[in-house]
Amino acid sequence: MVWGAFGTKGKSELVVLNGRQNSRDYIYTISEHMLPFAHKNYGVDFVFMQDNASIHASIETKSFFQEIGVQLLDWPARSPDLNPIENVWAILASKVYSRGKQYNSLQTSLLP
Repeated sequence: MVWGAFGTKGKSELVVLNGRQNSRDYIYTISEHMLPFAHKNYGVDFVFMQDNASIHASIETKSFFQEIGVQLLDWPARSPDLNPIENVWAILASKVYSRGKQYNSLQTSLLP
């Protein structure tokens, strides 16, 4: 699985996540990757947008965001069409598969 973020001032690095993720894993990813990206580009005044995946909507994750003061955008249920990162994933997949090759790993496919 790959995690990434973007905003009006740029994009984060892509992060390859190993295995199935839970709320604690997600909070770690947010702490180590999203927050540094957001603070560098927006300071503390930003709104974070995420879908309603179970690890995003868990009590543990919501409490984490509340404790650190990150405002979340309300997200309608079953609305992937409103998620701009889905377009980014489609572009990334298109570039990976346009090379006409099979890859042994996600990391290999993402390298230039």
